[in-house]
Amino acid sequence: MPWSHYPEIEEELILLEEFIQKNIRSRNQLINEAVNDIVQSGGKRLRPAFVILASQFGKYNRKKVIPAAAAIEILHTATLVHDDVIDRTKLRRGQVTVSEKFGMDMAVYVGDYLYTKAVLLLAGNVPEKKLGIIAKGVKAICEGEVDQYQHKYSIDTSVFTYLKRISRKTAVLFGAACALGADIANCSQKVAKSLIKFGFYYGMAFQIKDDINNYTKTQYEEEKPVGNDILEGIITLPVILGLRSKPDLKEDLQSFLNKRGNATEEEAAHVIELIKESGGIEQSRTLLNKYIERATRELQNLPDNKHRKAFERIVGIL
Repeated sequence: MPWSHYPEIEEELILLEEFIQKNIRSRNQLINEAVNDIVQSGGKRLRPAFVILASQFGKYNRKKVIPAAAAIEILHTATLVHDDVIDRTKLRRGQVTVSEKFGMDMAVYVGDYLYTKAVLLLAGNVPEKKLGIIAKGVKAICEGEVDQYQHKYSIDTSVFTYLKRISRKTAVLFGAACALGADIANCSQKVAKSLIKFGFYYGMAFQIKDDINNYTKTQYEEEKPVGNDILEGIITLPVILGLRSKPDLKEDLQSFLNKRGNATEEEAAHVIELIKESGGIEQSRTLLNKYIERATRELQNLPDNKHRKAFERIVGIL
């Protein structure tokens, strides 16, 4: 995400990076090395940017907003570390994952360390009664990830199940980021409500777009192969809708999934091509646009200022 195009928050995000680097340090050198690897590997920093932007619709307080935004990003990073353990992922953002470099056990500890750092930052800057916003978000993320794990290699995943899953594992944290920013800035109830809905709808669109990209980009997410989801047995929207359009795809797909990751490269390429030809990607874009429209509609309820325009530009690049 080229934040230089967003002068409204670029300076704040520079301060955010400095704050994160300062506050993730540990007395243990091994933890420091592992944590620095994942934090310095980059990332869009979208979730903390949403905290910062949402707080601009009220009384902006940098001393409270930056720690809260950092906590959201550190929390998100913790979920990625644990995801990589579960999925046995070797690369993320083009770099070796913590679990691959330091081992599974160490990765679990690093993820837990980051969770506690996030909680400590929130505890020092957010009223106790408001910590429930984040607690519910973390609970939903865990439920979403477990649901995805339970439905691995299951060809019977429905659109409803998929949408419920991504609402938990992705959308809820975007909504929580906006809720946190709005609460810190003491935004009006009407503005806060629209910000939270916007964050949630954006998160839904963000994940659907990511799942579409998994089949359409020539090099998906840097070092991840095209069709990485289906290779790991994860059934996403393009596959679900593709099966609706072409039921005869089911036999080939089921045969592929039954191999549980042990298929040949040729078999994988064949199945990915069948998914691309099924029409599921085009239908997924239709649903993607619906969530973009919902997110955009919520923005119309906000004051017409440069911060709303920043949100509009962010939605526009989905």
